Amino acid sequence: MKKIVPDPAVSTRPALTVHTPFAACAGHHPPLFAVCAGASVDDALAHLAVMLRSAYETNFQACEAISENRLAGMLWATQHTLEASLALTESMLRGVAERQATSRQ
Repeated sequence: MKKIVPDPAVSTRPALTVHTPFAACAGHHPPLFAVCAGASVDDALAHLAVMLRSAYETNFQACEAISENRLAGMLWATQHTLEASLALTESMLRGVAERQATSRQ
């Protein structure tokens, strides 16, 4: 049986970052920094994974060093959020890599 409607074209254009300012200190001054537009999302995800891993390791050391119960609870909550964020980022990186591998075949 022949298909009447062809499959849609697969976009070969890579996803790119868009200009996104940050570090405005709750609106008290204009943002000091920004994510630059035009970077590959694949590269941005790789950098995100490195930054999250760094935050995870730093926060874990703080969790181990703290003795005050109230503060320790907040640090451990942050630790679990960082762990989930890192897992999601690494999952996206693996998904991108798998997509690229199958598109080359």
